Amino acid sequence: MLKDLGSPSRSTSARSGTSARGAFRSAGETPLRSAGTPREVRRRRSVLALVILACFTLIVLDARRSAGSPLEPVREAAAAVFGPLESTATSARQPVDNLRERFAEMDRLKAENEKLKKANEDLTRQLDTSDYARSRAQELDQLLKIAPAYTMTPARVIGIGSAQTFSHTVTIDAGTADGVRTDMTVLNGTGLVGRVVRTTQGTATVLLIGDRNSTVGGRLNSTLALGFVSGRGDVAGTLDYKLVDPKARPKAGDRIVTWGSTGNAPYVPGVPIGVVTSVTPNAGALGTTATIKPSVDPTKIDTVGVVTGPPARPPRQQLTGSVNQGRGN
Repeated sequence: MLKDLGSPSRSTSARSGTSARGAFRSAGETPLRSAGTPREVRRRRSVLALVILACFTLIVLDARRSAGSPLEPVREAAAAVFGPLESTATSARQPVDNLRERFAEMDRLKAENEKLKKANEDLTRQLDTSDYARSRAQELDQLLKIAPAYTMTPARVIGIGSAQTFSHTVTIDAGTADGVRTDMTVLNGTGLVGRVVRTTQGTATVLLIGDRNSTVGGRLNSTLALGFVSGRGDVAGTLDYKLVDPKARPKAGDRIVTWGSTGNAPYVPGVPIGVVTSVTPNAGALGTTATIKPSVDPTKIDTVGVVTGPPARPPRQQLTGSVNQGRGN
């Protein structure tokens, strides 16, 4: 009875152990299958090989470049899908490209404009310099023509204003170092400018003939009548001319030149002073006073010449008594 009861128990235990081992094996099979990835790897490798083979096939087929290419429909479909997108992207990018090109063009035009501006300034400067040099050369030529017999030192006017007690003066860039002394005649290509009243080593002050304190001996060029020319002190440099002979009658249009001074100081002879513009009888006295327009515009003096030496010519021929004796015979 006890054996019978015990047998089922042992049998039950044996079955339970067997079931447990079977359950253990069943549970162990799952990790072995999940860890057995070579099958999955082989599957993935197979798929990858198929994809590569398909791509290679498509490349070979597309390389035929014939109208009957099997990829032509695919290409057309892709073009139909992506063409509008590419066109839209190009249209959206076009304003940006245009803007960039416009900025580049503006920079180029700006640089070119600066270059042209500089070239224009250089040409203008050269033109101004050339005009000034040409004008000064012309004044020097006129200066040589108006007083060809004298040795002169050329100079330029570098200042204008009062000096000492005089009101109408100019300063020139020649002084004692250039042989300029006081009481020397100053003239330019059109006529008499004035006389030197003050000197330094490098400059000299010239009293203009239009100053109230200026008096110049003048001669009518037509009749050789003598008189004195004095300034009025105005900006235009208007002059008054009074003849020594009260019976002499100058007329409008007569020209007046210097008659000269002893030792050619302060004025040398034969330099144009001006032209008679009107004649007025002297009130309560004999003679007339003529108004003279100066040959030199006092507001436009630049290049002048200072007479620093005697006439550059040989001595005059002497008259001998044989000429007079011949006439008497």
